[in-house]
Amino acid sequence: MEENAAEGTRVIPNNIAENFLDNWISIVFIISAVIIIFIIVRVVARRARSIFEQRISDDRLEVKKRTYTFTSVISNLVIVVSVIAALLIIAEQLGISVTPLLAGAGVAGIVIGFGAQSLVKDLINGTFILFEQWFQVNDIVTIGETSGVVEKFNLRTTVLRDLEGIAHYIPNGEISVLSNRTQVWARAMLEVGVHYKENTDRVIEVLEEIFDELLEDKDFKDVILERPQILGKGGVDSLGDSAVVFKIICKVVPPNQWDVGRQLRKRIKDKFDKVGIEIPFPCTNVYMRDEK
Repeated sequence: MEENAAEGTRVIPNNIAENFLDNWISIVFIISAVIIIFIIVRVVARRARSIFEQRISDDRLEVKKRTYTFTSVISNLVIVVSVIAALLIIAEQLGISVTPLLAGAGVAGIVIGFGAQSLVKDLINGTFILFEQWFQVNDIVTIGETSGVVEKFNLRTTVLRDLEGIAHYIPNGEISVLSNRTQVWARAMLEVGVHYKENTDRVIEVLEEIFDELLEDKDFKDVILERPQILGKGGVDSLGDSAVVFKIICKVVPPNQWDVGRQLRKRIKDKFDKVGIEIPFPCTNVYMRDEK
C-alpha cells in the first residue's frame, strides 16, 4: 500500500511534465494571447483617454472625469479576467482539474478564512464606490488623514497623489469616510479681519468693489459660478481678540476654489493698503517692573 501510494504521488508531477511537453505550443499561445491583450488594453485605454481629452470640453469636466474612471476600471477588469481565464486553461492543459477547486466549498472556506475576505471586502466596496460615484479620477478627495488627487482607481485600490507628489495606495475596503472637494461645484472661503476702529459699512463697500473687479477679470469670471458675498448678508462673522472678522464665500467651478481664494486675499490686502483700512495683528505688551 505504501509503495502504491508513493508511486501515486510521483505520477502527478510526471503527468504534468508530460502534459506540458505535449501541449507546450498551446500554453505558449495562451501566454502570448494574454500579453497581447494586456498591450492592446493599455494602448486602447491610453488612446481613448487622449480622444476624450480632445473631444470633451473643459466645461463638461464631470463627464470627462467619469469617462476616465470607467476607462480605468474596465481596462483593469479585462486584464484580471484574462489572466484568471488563462491560468484556468493552462491548468487544464497540464492535466490539473480545476473543477474540484472551484466547487469545493471547504477549500473556498479555508481560503476566505486565511485572508481572502479582505480582498472580497475591497472588491465589494470598490463596486459600491464606482456605481454610487463617490469620486472620479482627477477629483481631489480626503480619505482619513490623507488628501490628494485621485490618480488611479480600480475595484481593489484607490491611488491618491498628494501635494508633495507622494502616491498613497489605499485599499477600497478601508474607505469608510471620504470627503470629495471637487464634486460638481466648490466654494472658496476666507476670513478677513479689520481693526476695531474701522467703519464696518466702509469695509463692506470696499469689499464689494473688490468683488466687482474680480468678476471683470477674464482669468476668473468663467470659473466663478456666483458672485462673492459676505456671509450673513454683509454681517460681521465674529468679534475677535484683535479684529472684527468678516467671512467671504464664493461658489466656483472645482478645483478653482484655492486659486480664487488666494486671489481674493491678494486683492483685499492690496486694496486695504491703498484705501487705508488696517488689517490688525496680535500684539503682546511687556511691562518691566523696576524693583528700585
